[in-house]
Amino acid sequence: MKILKVFNSKQIRTAAIGSLTIKFLSAFFALINGILLANLLSVKEFGIYILAFTTITVISIPVSLGLPHLITRYISKYEVTKNLSAMKGLLIRSNQFVLLSSVLAGLIALVLYVVWWKNYSDNVVETFWYAFILLPLLVFGSLRAATLRGLKYVILGQMPDTFLRNLFFSFTLLWVTFFEQELTPQNAMIFHCIAAAVAFFVGYLFLKKKFLSRLKGIKPVFLSKLWLKEAVPFSVISGVQVVKSKILIYVLAIFGSIEAVAIFDVAMRGAALVSFTTDALNMAIAPYISSAFEQKQMDSLQRIVKKTARIIFVLSIPIALVFIFGGKPIIKFLFGNEYELSFIPLVILCIGHIVNIIVGPIAPVLNMTGNQKYLSKNQVQMMIASSILSIPFIHYFGAVGAALVFTIVIMLQDLILVLFIKRKLHINTTIF
Repeated sequence: MKILKVFNSKQIRTAAIGSLTIKFLSAFFALINGILLANLLSVKEFGIYILAFTTITVISIPVSLGLPHLITRYISKYEVTKNLSAMKGLLIRSNQFVLLSSVLAGLIALVLYVVWWKNYSDNVVETFWYAFILLPLLVFGSLRAATLRGLKYVILGQMPDTFLRNLFFSFTLLWVTFFEQELTPQNAMIFHCIAAAVAFFVGYLFLKKKFLSRLKGIKPVFLSKLWLKEAVPFSVISGVQVVKSKILIYVLAIFGSIEAVAIFDVAMRGAALVSFTTDALNMAIAPYISSAFEQKQMDSLQRIVKKTARIIFVLSIPIALVFIFGGKPIIKFLFGNEYELSFIPLVILCIGHIVNIIVGPIAPVLNMTGNQKYLSKNQVQMMIASSILSIPFIHYFGAVGAALVFTIVIMLQDLILVLFIKRKLHINTTIF
């Protein structure tokens, strides 16, 4: 029963600890999945799988229209004012918008298949088509997760699309390994879709039990113009943030090789263990930042941000140091000798994440205080910088160049944003 109380808790401390645990388990099983895929597939086949999944991740951002961040902020806001009508209207309209954008994305993919990528190998084409099954699961899942986070059910909001999806995917890959079945990129993507579908259903049950029953008999109020206007900056922020990180994968595929994509992905998976605390606690504190800001409790907001930054730093640094000083034998043991080249990119990525950790939770502070337009503008600038730098760096240095670009851009962005927050909100987000 105690575990159920933890899942249902709305306390910030419990949410933070639970979110941290869920994010760690998610990152752990994502690493396990990477290890299994790297050993079951060839380096080239693993690269094909990564390209397909990366593409769907990128497409899911414009399809979601920035609504997940909007939902978290406004559900939290409407919960304070007990405005159930607006909450119901927001959920209905959000799902309608996403349904239309998903259909449009499918039609565009069909046209591009006919005029372009049908000429690629069967491995590539089939893997990409199976990946499209993931699109609605990812996008509608993000809306449900955002709703639960806005209601401060942070743990329940994160669990299905992070921990459970990776856990179920691990089960399928372990089954393949145990029974010595042959794995192709196509089969791997099908197994991922099955895992995502099961996790999505579990997430729906969470939302139905915790919130949807409250909306029965409530007449919805639609503020579509306001929501769309507010969603645009969130969409730009999310889209540019993903594209900024994923563009390196595409430049590697074009100016490097499919094998370089796999090498870089292994480094990114390792670095994700360094940053999982950042992602987890940023999600956990977002609705609390929104509530504190709406109630003009700036001292409380400062305490939340400062404590969060210091907790993230203490928990992340040991992991980074392990990878920096002992990453090479770890990579060789877990992934095989073919992935030894991932070590230097891993070290560079860890340095970038350490700097990002030191400056604190800048993104949720900007998103939850109405400064998402400035963040979206900054994200566009950083994406352009990343695009310009990536081609020469990757052309000459391959996966190492991709890691250098990632780190340079993230350090520059952190400096700009932390100074803006200090000047505009008088909030110090750093650990100092």
